[in-house]
Amino acid sequence: MVLEQVCMLPQPFTADQLVEACKAERISVGTVYNSLNLFILARILHAKERQRGRTVTEYELLPGNTMRMQIICENCSRVTEFHDKAIERLVRERKYSNFNIAHFTLYVYGECKLCRRKIKEDKGKKG
Repeated sequence: MVLEQVCMLPQPFTADQLVEACKAERISVGTVYNSLNLFILARILHAKERQRGRTVTEYELLPGNTMRMQIICENCSRVTEFHDKAIERLVRERKYSNFNIAHFTLYVYGECKLCRRKIKEDKGKKG
């Protein structure tokens, strides 16, 4: 039932959002948190920490594709998936002693075009 609620939530989501979604099913907070940990271990979910005034852990379903790349705006927290074959090839072809790569996740942080435009407009109004 917890996984069903996870699948219905907009991605990414927080543990608090999942707890709220599970209230109607009378699922305890402890069960929700234990399920989140199990889903991460089973590679159903991915957890990442984000700065939104305070550190917040967000969860999202892992796609079938095991090579995940995202750009994240530090101002508005907009997340955009992207795919770069050169990066994927570089990671896949890289050999590490005593280690075989199963999958990878790449997060690139910065400022999105909309936030840059807004900042530029705000500076123009002040100046």
